[in-house]
Amino acid sequence: MKTNPKVFFGFGILFSLFAAFFFFIGIAAGEEPIPQSFIMISMAIMAFCLSYLQPHFKEKDERMKRIREKGMFYSYFALLVYYMVLSLGLQLDLMQMTAIMVVNLMIALTISTVFISMVIVAKTH
Repeated sequence: MKTNPKVFFGFGILFSLFAAFFFFIGIAAGEEPIPQSFIMISMAIMAFCLSYLQPHFKEKDERMKRIREKGMFYSYFALLVYYMVLSLGLQLDLMQMTAIMVVNLMIALTISTVFISMVIVAKTH
């Protein structure tokens, strides 16, 4: 299946609009943004990253495999840091978050970190 990078860019804009709408709803209601807005932001980041990575991933070659491997490797350590910081912050009462907020935040951080690290690896190699 051939995919144009413009399609991913279009999805990125669409997800960004959804995220802005979710943030607007939360702020207009006088409360914090709804937890799903973090996932929409990460989906926008993922789509923008895929629009950049699509020419690199078009060919199923060694370079594509290397970008994926190194991107996941670096993401693993970044996620460990996220988990430690979040765990410490919650245990020391530095932040007050509901369970659904923590889960949505971790999902969003995971998605964003994986794809951003792949873009960084693709640019450096």
